[in-house]
Amino acid sequence: MEKAAKKPAETPLEPLPPPPPTQPEPEPATDDVMAEILKMKAAAEAVSALYPILIQSVLFQPPKKKKPKKVKITAEMAEKMRIEAELEAARLAELEKKRLEEERKAAIEKERREIAEQKLRLEQLTKTDTRLRDMENAYRKLTAEEKELAEWEFYIACGRLPNPSLCDQMNTYLHLWEKELDLTTMQEASERTADVVKLLEDLQDLLDTAPEVETRTVENWKWVRQLFRDHQWESLEVATYRLLRNIEKNMHRIDIPTADFDYQDDNFSLSIWLRVQLPVHLPNPRRPPKSRIEVDFANVKMQVLFPVSIDCDCMAIRAMYLKYDHLSDLCQNFYMPQVSPMATISLLESTNKEWRTKLKYKYQNRERKPETLKPDGAEEAAPQPEQENHADNFASDEEIPQVPYKKLEPTASETAIQLEETFYAQEKERLEVKVADHVLNLRRFSVLGGVFSLNLLHQPPQPQYFVTMDVQMTRLFLPKKLEHVNFSVIYKPPPPVPPGVRRLPEEIEEEMKQQEEEMDKLMLITLTWPSHVIFLELPIVCYWDERKRVWTKRNIHDLKHNEEKGILTFRTGMFGTYGLATIRYVNLPYQAWELKPEEDGSVTFQITAAILMLEFNVKGGLVCLSQLQNSPNRALTEIIGEYFKLYKLKRKMKEAGIDVFPKPDAFCYIEGACEKQWPMERHLYYNMAQVGLCFNFAWSRWNLTAGKRNIVMQMREYVPGKSKQKNHSMVLVTPLKAALVECTEVSQVFCEDDVEGLKFSADLYHLIKATSSITVRKKAQATLWEDVYALYELLVSVRVLSFS
Repeated sequence: MEKAAKKPAETPLEPLPPPPPTQPEPEPATDDVMAEILKMKAAAEAVSALYPILIQSVLFQPPKKKKPKKVKITAEMAEKMRIEAELEAARLAELEKKRLEEERKAAIEKERREIAEQKLRLEQLTKTDTRLRDMENAYRKLTAEEKELAEWEFYIACGRLPNPSLCDQMNTYLHLWEKELDLTTMQEASERTADVVKLLEDLQDLLDTAPEVETRTVENWKWVRQLFRDHQWESLEVATYRLLRNIEKNMHRIDIPTADFDYQDDNFSLSIWLRVQLPVHLPNPRRPPKSRIEVDFANVKMQVLFPVSIDCDCMAIRAMYLKYDHLSDLCQNFYMPQVSPMATISLLESTNKEWRTKLKYKYQNRERKPETLKPDGAEEAAPQPEQENHADNFASDEEIPQVPYKKLEPTASETAIQLEETFYAQEKERLEVKVADHVLNLRRFSVLGGVFSLNLLHQPPQPQYFVTMDVQMTRLFLPKKLEHVNFSVIYKPPPPVPPGVRRLPEEIEEEMKQQEEEMDKLMLITLTWPSHVIFLELPIVCYWDERKRVWTKRNIHDLKHNEEKGILTFRTGMFGTYGLATIRYVNLPYQAWELKPEEDGSVTFQITAAILMLEFNVKGGLVCLSQLQNSPNRALTEIIGEYFKLYKLKRKMKEAGIDVFPKPDAFCYIEGACEKQWPMERHLYYNMAQVGLCFNFAWSRWNLTAGKRNIVMQMREYVPGKSKQKNHSMVLVTPLKAALVECTEVSQVFCEDDVEGLKFSADLYHLIKATSSITVRKKAQATLWEDVYALYELLVSVRVLSFS
């Protein structure tokens, strides 16, 4: 019997050596020594944990596709690998230690540099902020002096109109007006309207320039303004009533059964159409039914096709167009919510607040000394929570101590920026006005061109003449005023067909026929757009709800436009007041802009908006609209080239349909814009106004994507009249500094690196001061503060840096 082959004895694996013993706890030491000991201990434990895994990975490798070679690992090889792994781990730990130390030194150096820059920043921004405050105070003083002079000239002139700023004089005027209001004729109503419009414009000037502190005075002016509006409307009502009191004498007979009346002046147009009351004829069943009434109010540029239900027997139809809008500012959504005071602080206050936020964050997360253990039997000190809370809460004027560097995640700067982002997001949400779907939001839309009024009125009793004598007698109803006919037809469009439901052609035809019958119960109104207003998009029709005091889109149906002829048609079942509305900021965001000085000492500001191209000129503390291109009509041509105070020019442009003056809540309703940090942006506008006579600033394509805390624009020194000018430089402005950067408009990517050798500058003015010649600095300092303020106010109103 053959003996079995003897297998070679396998070499048993030697057991892995035990990990090195843990080091005993070190003696109490300082914080730095303790930290180093803990790091060394952690590195040793990491090596001990890594050694078995490394050996196991070497001994038990997964099988490969190729035939593996047999490797015999001895105890010496394993020991050598262990030693090499420990050395590599120690080397990596040493490299990491050096990296962390270098990072720590760089961070400490950065903090020292930030502290030095903060001192320079406070010094430079304080100087600029002082100049800005002095300029604003000088403007307030000048405005007060101009107001006193105007009141004195008004007093000397002894005019027949009251002083709008004095409520007692305005009330006296209203009291005298009430005595003769019941006797108002149409001619007197027209003359009174001209006076009232003038007084209302003066009142609006006072409201536009009123300081915010004079709240009670402003409320009184608004109250008086509304009284004048009510009296003005009442005078038109009385004049219409007196016309209808004697149709035979006051109105024009078109034919035997109908009569009309037309009146027009610079402020309103009025037309009346009616059927004259004739003897009632005997009923005749063969007489065909009356046709639908269709009236062309040419004076008002309105045509109306009435339903069959309105036959106008013993009634009159009045169509009226008022060039002024006396209703919109009665809406609650006309006014913007109050802006938070934190959004209106200066750049100096903003940077101080941000700096204190960083210091407080570092102080709250500082390295704290470890608590020492109490010996046995010793009494513990009572906790002092008030002192501990006070350590992390500082008063606004209390100094926050500097603490040693400590790496924080997130960093202090990231924390401060995140708090700012949260504030702006909450502010945007708070400023957005939300209304019902059918209500017109006047923060998003504007009612342009005045208002149209269409009323159905009862004819008052007519005078009866005595044949034998020259006497007439009229039966009267009290109160002696117009009586409006209550008429309304509510049309509800059919609900949309659910998806997937198929209907027969007969059903569709029946529904369309029924819908057409329902629509015929409504009035068909055709309006021509007012020619003194620029409609940059197709207007919508809205109806004034007197009970809720809102403009509503409800009960306006089948709206159609003819853009070439500038007319629109719609159907409605309601008499009352209508308006034409468009999107308020249709010209925003801007496409490009440029600011440059002129040879005559003025400054030109050009804007390429979404539709229009505008050019402003600032001179002598006043602003004019010097050019207007791409306008669909000749509106505003009468004011082009005429200089105004900015508030008056803004109102004239807004009333004409050009609103390029976004309010702080405009970001809630405009897409494609990048809101900049407001203190930084406003401060930069003042710097641009300071040097506007020496430099040319222009739009940059990098600005939109730069983010909230970065403003990018082009800048160069500019000499008016010189054929060859310098090339543009790229300027980057942040809340913390202003610098020229190594980037151009045609670069592939944006580069934030400062130009080599550039000194720190907290704002644009000090950057220009550090990089410009003494000639430029003297020219900038010689600029009149009136021109600086006018340009600064224009830039703040237009806000090209946030909307381009």
